Amino acid sequence: MSVVTVTTDLNIGPYKIPSNGQNMIMNNYAQRKNLIIELVIPEPMMSNELATIQWLQRDYKISKLILCSIYQLPIKKKRIEELLINMQDVEFHFALEGVSGKGQDFLLSCTKEVNMFKKAEIIDSTKTSWSKLYEMIKS
Repeated sequence: MSVVTVTTDLNIGPYKIPSNGQNMIMNNYAQRKNLIIELVIPEPMMSNELATIQWLQRDYKISKLILCSIYQLPIKKKRIEELLINMQDVEFHFALEGVSGKGQDFLLSCTKEVNMFKKAEIIDSTKTSWSKLYEMIKS
């Protein structure tokens, strides 16, 4: 049984985090949760399918998987279904959101949250000020 971290493409939802930054975030998370990372797996660039980790699951018997964010989960329904089947016994940890869980209900709730935030309005911070943002939040 292994504790594994996975680095992906630098474009993670609204974030741009290079792999060395992803590793720092996940290492800090693991340290705070008293988890000992046994393996770091890089997913291919421009891929959000987590195919490599599913393939390696057969050999490494992964028990806990740490990702930077829920935004690293696959987007396509077919890929989510494959992940749910292949990784059903794995406990997922998402460092930036600070959540962890296991099973279909947990992962589907994470993908639902990602889809909800994709619909949110994007505010161009170069065209506003902190005081305007504060007023926007108050109203």
